[in-house]
This record gives sequence, structure tokens and C-alpha cells, in this order.
Amino acid sequence: MLGEIHITHTPQDLIERLTLNLDPENYYIFEREDFKIDDAKEVIAQSYLTIKDDMLIILSANKYNQAAQNALLKITEEPPEKIKFIFIARNKNAFLPTIRSRMRIISHKQYTEIPPFDIDVNKLTLESIYHFCKYNDDHRHTKDEVKIRIESLLYALHNAKIPLNKNELAYFDKAIALNQNDASEKENYIFLPLLLRLLQKQRGRK
Repeated sequence: MLGEIHITHTPQDLIERLTLNLDPENYYIFEREDFKIDDAKEVIAQSYLTIKDDMLIILSANKYNQAAQNALLKITEEPPEKIKFIFIARNKNAFLPTIRSRMRIISHKQYTEIPPFDIDVNKLTLESIYHFCKYNDDHRHTKDEVKIRIESLLYALHNAKIPLNKNELAYFDKAIALNQNDASEKENYIFLPLLLRLLQKQRGRK
């Protein structure tokens, strides 16, 4: 059976929908933060177990190790009889091109309303930045929430008609990449350089 790659920001909800009407004996779920080579070996072993009915094997992870994906190449191209694979991630770039070429890609687009940014960007002060950072220390946010807050800051600057030059936009690109690639990065390490640079820009305009 042709396998599928599903792109979604709510993997748990998708898994529940995919398995809603299935007997628990007819699906197997591998949920990982980082899908590694040992996980790939376990998937391959599970795939070759003797089964009577169709079997759905679901892999869901934030990151898929390159070695793990390479190990799965053959089995995704020629899956055992009655086996269907579904890979789930938040971004299609989580997968190697060789994996993507072997499977059907389904994107579950979600449109999230961007909330207003916590600080009035027209009235930035060291005090307002301090309180913003203190709030972040007391309230841990997920990667997706941090991404939305970065977008919210960009949207606030646009609405306030505060232009950003090439270097300033590069700071935002760096912030988004830092949030995406480093799960251990503290939120204030992402926002503080942005806000201080904007404060400096604001003072220079006066």
C-alpha cells in the first residue's frame, strides 16, 4: 500500500481521527520526540510480524534522524503485504527527499488567529521589556506558541508602520530558526535581542 506523510500541528488529534474506527489490533503507533535508528529497527521488526488483516503503522515525531530515515527507505518503497505506513510531522522538511518521493503528502492546514503582542511596540521601554521577560520566566511556552508570539511581534510592527531593514529582518529569521532547532533555548534568549534592538531603533527615531 502507498504510504502517506501527514503534515499537521496537532499530531495527537490526527492520530485519534486516523484510528477512530479501527480495532486496536489493526494499528501500531510509534510516538517519539526524536525518531532514531533504534526506533526505525523496531518499526521494521513490527512490519514483518505475521498478520491476518490490514495493519496501519503510524510514526509521529518532531524530528526524524537521517540514519533512521535511510533505514526505512526500502520498507517504505516496498512495504510488506497488508501494511500501510503513515508518517506524521509538523513540517514536510522533517523528511528526506528520498522519503517524500515514496509517499503521498497530505497537509492539514490550520489558520491560527494571531493574538496582539504583549507590549505596545510604539512605547517600548526597558521596564516593559523587563516585565515581558519576567512573565516568560514564569510561564513556559511551547515552540508553536513562541513561533506565534514572534509572528505577533512582526504583525504589531507592521501595523505600527515601523519598517525593518534587511539586518533587522535577519534577526527575526534567526529567532525563528533558533526556536525551531533548539528545544532547550529559553524564550527570553530569543526575544530579548529583538526587543532591545527595537528599543534602540525607537530611541534613534526621536
